[in-house]
Amino acid sequence: MGRRAKKAPVQTKKRVTLAKRFKCPFCANEDVVECAMKLREGTGSLNCRICDASFQMPIHHLHEPIDVFSEWLDACEAAEKGNSGAGVAGNAEDDGDLLARGLGGAGGGGAQKQDAYASLGLADSDDESDD
Repeated sequence: MGRRAKKAPVQTKKRVTLAKRFKCPFCANEDVVECAMKLREGTGSLNCRICDASFQMPIHHLHEPIDVFSEWLDACEAAEKGNSGAGVAGNAEDDGDLLARGLGGAGGGGAQKQDAYASLGLADSDDESDD
């Protein structure tokens, strides 16, 4: 009588885990931005523990924390270039800061942009006449 053959052990693949803490784009500290995903409310929010920078966006069941962080970086780049944000909803406080600095914000805001440039003492070089 022979022995029963043993089954080869099943090797499980390691799952790649996505980060939930990120580097802050404002204060440049590592692992200080934490993401809170509220699926029932449909919002994802990021908060920096050091400089209190925050961002919030609408999410659905397929979003991951890295997606919210990527949208925040895109919104920061858009604000830096002076674009209107391309429909990305940020913090109301952040939108006010962007308008105050003349970097654009939601809704186009041509008159607000001109006022912001004037308050900073800058000339609006890309202003075209409406004649």
